[in-house]
Amino acid sequence: MDEYWTIPEKMSWSISDEARSSWDRKVPYYQRIRDHFLKMIETGALSTGSQLPPERILAEEFSITRVTARQALMRLEAEGLIFREERRGWFVSPPRVRYDPTANTSFTESIAEQNRVAGTTVLATQEVKASLWQSAQFGCTVGDPIFVITRSRSVDGRAVLVEKIHIKAERCPGLLSFPLDQSMTDLMAREFDIIEHRAQIDMRPTALSEEPAKALGIAVGTPGLYLSRTIRDQFNDVVELDEEFWRHDAITISISADGRREEGK
Repeated sequence: MDEYWTIPEKMSWSISDEARSSWDRKVPYYQRIRDHFLKMIETGALSTGSQLPPERILAEEFSITRVTARQALMRLEAEGLIFREERRGWFVSPPRVRYDPTANTSFTESIAEQNRVAGTTVLATQEVKASLWQSAQFGCTVGDPIFVITRSRSVDGRAVLVEKIHIKAERCPGLLSFPLDQSMTDLMAREFDIIEHRAQIDMRPTALSEEPAKALGIAVGTPGLYLSRTIRDQFNDVVELDEEFWRHDAITISISADGRREEGK
Protein backbone atom coordinates (compact mmCIF):
# COMPACT_ATOMS: atom_id res chain seq x y z
CA MET A 1 0.00 0.00 0.00
CA ASP A 2 1.33 3.42 -0.90
CA GLU A 3 1.50 6.84 0.75
CA TYR A 4 -2.16 7.45 -0.04
CA TRP A 5 -3.02 5.78 3.25
CA THR A 6 -2.26 8.17 6.09
CA ILE A 7 -2.65 8.78 9.78
CA PRO A 8 -4.33 12.14 10.53
CA GLU A 9 -1.70 14.38 12.12
CA LYS A 10 -3.97 15.87 14.77
CA MET A 11 -7.25 14.25 15.62
CA SER A 12 -9.51 14.26 18.64
CA TRP A 13 -10.96 10.77 18.77
CA SER A 14 -12.99 10.96 21.95
CA ILE A 15 -16.54 12.17 22.60
CA SER A 16 -17.22 15.29 24.65
CA ASP A 17 -18.81 15.05 28.09
CA GLU A 18 -21.76 17.03 26.74
CA ALA A 19 -22.33 14.50 23.98
CA ARG A 20 -21.97 11.61 26.40
CA SER A 21 -24.66 13.08 28.67
CA SER A 22 -27.19 12.84 25.84
CA TRP A 23 -26.53 9.17 25.13
CA ASP A 24 -29.38 6.69 25.34
CA ARG A 25 -28.19 4.39 28.11
CA LYS A 26 -29.98 1.46 26.49
CA VAL A 27 -27.61 1.59 23.51
CA PRO A 28 -24.45 -0.54 23.97
CA TYR A 29 -21.14 1.34 24.21
CA TYR A 30 -19.68 -0.35 21.14
CA GLN A 31 -22.68 0.87 19.10
CA ARG A 32 -22.13 4.44 20.30
CA ILE A 33 -18.47 4.31 19.32
CA ARG A 34 -19.47 2.88 15.94
CA ASP A 35 -21.97 5.72 15.44
CA HIS A 36 -19.32 8.26 16.42
CA PHE A 37 -16.86 7.04 13.79
CA LEU A 38 -19.61 6.70 11.19
CA LYS A 39 -20.40 10.39 11.66
CA MET A 40 -16.72 11.29 11.32
CA ILE A 41 -16.55 9.35 8.04
CA GLU A 42 -19.78 10.83 6.69
CA THR A 43 -18.75 14.41 7.50
CA GLY A 44 -15.27 13.96 6.04
CA ALA A 45 -13.47 14.35 9.36
CA LEU A 46 -12.05 10.91 8.51
CA SER A 47 -11.31 10.67 4.81
CA THR A 48 -10.68 7.60 2.66
CA GLY A 49 -7.40 5.98 3.68
CA SER A 50 -7.21 7.64 7.09
CA GLN A 51 -5.81 5.31 9.73
CA LEU A 52 -7.68 4.78 12.97
CA PRO A 53 -5.81 4.51 16.27
CA PRO A 54 -5.04 1.11 17.83
CA GLU A 55 -7.54 -0.51 20.18
CA ARG A 56 -5.44 0.50 23.19
CA ILE A 57 -5.60 4.19 22.28
CA LEU A 58 -9.33 4.00 21.57
CA ALA A 59 -9.94 2.36 24.93
CA GLU A 60 -8.03 5.13 26.69
CA GLU A 61 -9.64 7.97 24.72
CA PHE A 62 -13.20 6.72 25.25
CA SER A 63 -12.70 5.27 28.75
CA ILE A 64 -13.85 1.84 27.61
CA THR A 65 -12.35 -1.62 27.61
CA ARG A 66 -10.28 -2.91 24.67
CA VAL A 67 -12.94 -5.58 24.14
CA THR A 68 -15.56 -2.86 23.59
CA ALA A 69 -13.21 -0.94 21.28
CA ARG A 70 -12.63 -4.12 19.25
CA GLN A 71 -16.39 -4.73 19.01
CA ALA A 72 -16.90 -1.22 17.60
CA LEU A 73 -14.13 -1.65 15.05
CA MET A 74 -15.37 -5.08 13.96
CA ARG A 75 -18.88 -3.69 13.51
CA LEU A 76 -17.51 -0.95 11.23
CA GLU A 77 -15.48 -3.55 9.36
CA ALA A 78 -18.52 -5.80 8.88
CA GLU A 79 -20.34 -2.86 7.29
CA GLY A 80 -17.43 -2.21 4.95
CA LEU A 81 -16.69 1.22 6.42
CA ILE A 82 -13.17 0.36 7.58
CA PHE A 83 -10.73 -2.45 6.84
CA ARG A 84 -7.68 -4.08 8.40
CA GLU A 85 -4.22 -4.43 6.93
CA GLU A 86 -2.11 -7.17 8.46
CA ARG A 87 0.43 -5.67 10.90
CA ARG A 88 -0.57 -2.13 9.88
CA GLY A 89 -3.91 -1.40 11.51
CA TRP A 90 -7.36 -0.07 10.63
CA PHE A 91 -8.14 2.28 7.71
CA VAL A 92 -11.20 4.04 6.33
CA SER A 93 -12.42 2.13 3.28
CA PRO A 94 -12.51 3.74 -0.17
CA PRO A 95 -15.78 3.77 -2.11
CA ARG A 96 -16.86 0.37 -3.42
CA VAL A 97 -16.51 -0.38 -7.11
CA ARG A 98 -19.59 -1.33 -9.12
CA TYR A 99 -19.12 -4.66 -10.83
CA ASP A 100 -21.33 -6.45 -13.36
CA PRO A 101 -19.98 -10.01 -13.72
CA THR A 102 -22.32 -10.64 -16.67
CA ALA A 103 -20.97 -7.80 -18.81
CA ASN A 104 -18.49 -8.50 -21.60
CA THR A 105 -16.30 -5.69 -20.30
CA SER A 106 -12.80 -6.17 -18.92
CA PHE A 107 -11.96 -5.40 -15.32
CA THR A 108 -9.69 -2.55 -16.44
CA GLU A 109 -12.37 -1.00 -18.63
CA SER A 110 -15.02 -1.30 -15.93
CA ILE A 111 -12.82 0.42 -13.33
CA ALA A 112 -11.75 3.15 -15.80
CA GLU A 113 -15.42 3.93 -16.48
CA GLN A 114 -15.71 4.76 -12.78
CA ASN A 115 -12.77 7.21 -13.03
CA ARG A 116 -10.50 4.94 -11.03
CA VAL A 117 -7.26 3.15 -11.79
CA ALA A 118 -7.06 -0.63 -12.17
CA GLY A 119 -3.92 -2.70 -11.75
CA THR A 120 -2.95 -6.34 -12.31
CA THR A 121 -0.13 -8.37 -10.75
CA VAL A 122 0.67 -11.92 -11.83
CA LEU A 123 1.30 -13.98 -8.69
CA ALA A 124 1.91 -17.44 -10.17
CA THR A 125 1.62 -19.50 -13.35
CA GLN A 126 1.77 -23.24 -13.76
CA GLU A 127 0.75 -26.17 -15.95
CA VAL A 128 -1.07 -28.91 -14.05
CA LYS A 129 -2.84 -32.17 -14.81
CA ALA A 130 -6.61 -31.81 -14.81
CA SER A 131 -8.20 -32.80 -11.51
CA LEU A 132 -11.60 -34.46 -11.21
CA TRP A 133 -13.18 -31.03 -10.68
CA GLN A 134 -11.40 -29.47 -13.64
CA SER A 135 -12.18 -32.41 -15.92
CA ALA A 136 -15.86 -32.19 -14.99
CA GLN A 137 -15.94 -28.46 -15.71
CA PHE A 138 -14.05 -28.66 -19.00
CA GLY A 139 -15.44 -32.00 -20.17
CA CYS A 140 -11.90 -33.27 -20.59
CA THR A 141 -9.99 -36.32 -19.33
CA VAL A 142 -8.42 -36.38 -15.87
CA GLY A 143 -4.74 -35.66 -16.38
CA ASP A 144 -5.13 -33.45 -19.45
CA PRO A 145 -2.89 -30.33 -19.32
CA ILE A 146 -4.42 -27.24 -17.77
CA PHE A 147 -2.83 -23.80 -17.40
CA VAL A 148 -3.49 -22.09 -14.06
CA ILE A 149 -2.79 -18.36 -13.72
CA THR A 150 -3.13 -16.57 -10.39
CA ARG A 151 -3.37 -12.78 -10.38
CA SER A 152 -4.27 -10.01 -7.97
CA ARG A 153 -6.34 -7.05 -9.18
CA SER A 154 -6.18 -3.62 -7.58
CA VAL A 155 -8.17 -0.40 -7.61
CA ASP A 156 -6.30 2.85 -6.92
CA GLY A 157 -3.35 0.85 -5.62
CA ARG A 158 -5.37 -1.29 -3.20
CA ALA A 159 -5.65 -5.05 -3.87
CA VAL A 160 -9.35 -5.93 -3.99
CA LEU A 161 -9.47 -9.42 -5.44
CA VAL A 162 -7.43 -12.50 -6.28
CA GLU A 163 -8.36 -14.49 -9.35
CA LYS A 164 -7.40 -18.00 -10.37
CA ILE A 165 -7.80 -18.64 -14.10
CA HIS A 166 -7.94 -22.22 -15.44
CA ILE A 167 -7.47 -22.63 -19.22
CA LYS A 168 -7.35 -25.66 -21.53
CA ALA A 169 -3.69 -25.86 -22.49
CA GLU A 170 -4.34 -27.67 -25.77
CA ARG A 171 -6.34 -24.70 -27.06
CA CYS A 172 -3.62 -22.13 -26.50
CA PRO A 173 -0.10 -23.64 -26.60
CA GLY A 174 2.59 -21.32 -25.31
CA LEU A 175 0.11 -19.13 -23.42
CA LEU A 176 2.31 -18.86 -20.33
CA SER A 177 5.10 -17.24 -22.36
CA PHE A 178 2.97 -14.14 -23.01
CA PRO A 179 2.67 -11.17 -20.62
CA LEU A 180 -0.31 -12.17 -18.47
CA ASP A 181 -1.04 -8.86 -16.76
CA GLN A 182 -3.20 -7.87 -19.74
CA SER A 183 -6.81 -8.64 -20.70
CA MET A 184 -7.05 -12.41 -21.10
CA THR A 185 -10.06 -12.00 -23.41
CA ASP A 186 -8.06 -9.79 -25.77
CA LEU A 187 -5.02 -12.09 -25.59
CA MET A 188 -7.04 -15.21 -26.40
CA ALA A 189 -8.67 -13.50 -29.39
CA ARG A 190 -5.51 -11.95 -30.75
CA GLU A 191 -3.11 -14.87 -30.37
CA PHE A 192 -5.34 -17.95 -30.50
CA ASP A 193 -8.48 -16.86 -32.42
CA ILE A 194 -10.64 -17.75 -29.42
CA ILE A 195 -13.68 -15.50 -29.03
CA GLU A 196 -14.85 -15.81 -25.45
CA HIS A 197 -18.29 -15.28 -23.97
CA ARG A 198 -19.51 -15.87 -20.44
CA ALA A 199 -21.84 -18.85 -20.04
CA GLN A 200 -22.47 -19.32 -16.32
CA ILE A 201 -21.71 -17.32 -13.18
CA ASP A 202 -22.07 -18.46 -9.56
CA MET A 203 -21.59 -16.28 -6.49
CA ARG A 204 -21.60 -16.94 -2.77
CA PRO A 205 -20.27 -15.37 0.41
CA THR A 206 -17.14 -16.99 1.81
CA ALA A 207 -14.42 -16.68 4.41
CA LEU A 208 -11.11 -16.01 2.65
CA SER A 209 -8.60 -18.84 2.91
CA GLU A 210 -4.85 -18.43 3.37
CA GLU A 211 -3.82 -17.94 -0.28
CA PRO A 212 -6.17 -15.07 -1.23
CA ALA A 213 -6.01 -13.52 2.24
CA LYS A 214 -2.22 -13.35 2.11
CA ALA A 215 -2.27 -11.78 -1.36
CA LEU A 216 -4.81 -9.20 -0.20
CA GLY A 217 -2.88 -8.44 2.99
CA ILE A 218 -5.76 -9.33 5.30
CA ALA A 219 -6.43 -11.91 7.99
CA VAL A 220 -7.39 -15.48 7.12
CA GLY A 221 -11.13 -15.90 7.64
CA THR A 222 -12.01 -12.33 6.65
CA PRO A 223 -15.43 -12.22 4.93
CA GLY A 224 -15.29 -12.20 1.14
CA LEU A 225 -17.22 -12.91 -2.03
CA TYR A 226 -16.44 -15.98 -4.14
CA LEU A 227 -17.36 -15.75 -7.81
CA SER A 228 -16.86 -18.48 -10.41
CA ARG A 229 -17.32 -17.97 -14.12
CA THR A 230 -17.49 -20.54 -16.95
CA ILE A 231 -16.32 -19.13 -20.28
CA ARG A 232 -17.07 -20.66 -23.66
CA ASP A 233 -15.65 -19.98 -27.10
CA GLN A 234 -17.40 -19.24 -30.42
CA PHE A 235 -18.01 -22.99 -30.83
CA ASN A 236 -19.67 -23.18 -27.39
CA ASP A 237 -16.82 -25.24 -25.92
CA VAL A 238 -15.66 -24.47 -22.38
CA VAL A 239 -12.16 -22.99 -22.68
CA GLU A 240 -11.72 -21.13 -19.40
CA LEU A 241 -12.82 -21.25 -15.76
CA ASP A 242 -12.32 -18.19 -13.57
CA GLU A 243 -12.42 -18.10 -9.78
CA GLU A 244 -12.46 -14.71 -8.06
CA PHE A 245 -11.98 -14.00 -4.36
CA TRP A 246 -13.14 -10.46 -3.52
CA ARG A 247 -12.80 -8.34 -0.41
CA HIS A 248 -16.33 -7.91 0.92
CA ASP A 249 -15.83 -4.18 1.44
CA ALA A 250 -14.60 -3.47 -2.09
CA ILE A 251 -17.50 -4.42 -4.32
CA THR A 252 -21.13 -3.73 -5.13
CA ILE A 253 -22.67 -6.23 -7.55
CA SER A 254 -24.63 -4.21 -10.10
CA ILE A 255 -26.42 -6.15 -12.87
CA SER A 256 -28.54 -4.47 -15.52
CA ALA A 257 -31.97 -6.04 -15.93
CA ASP A 258 -32.92 -4.02 -19.03
CA GLY A 259 -32.53 -6.95 -21.39
CA ARG A 260 -34.62 -9.22 -19.19
CA ARG A 261 -37.40 -6.64 -18.97
CA GLU A 262 -37.51 -6.36 -22.76
CA GLU A 263 -37.75 -10.12 -23.11
CA GLY A 264 -40.62 -10.25 -20.64
CA LYS A 265 -42.77 -7.73 -22.53
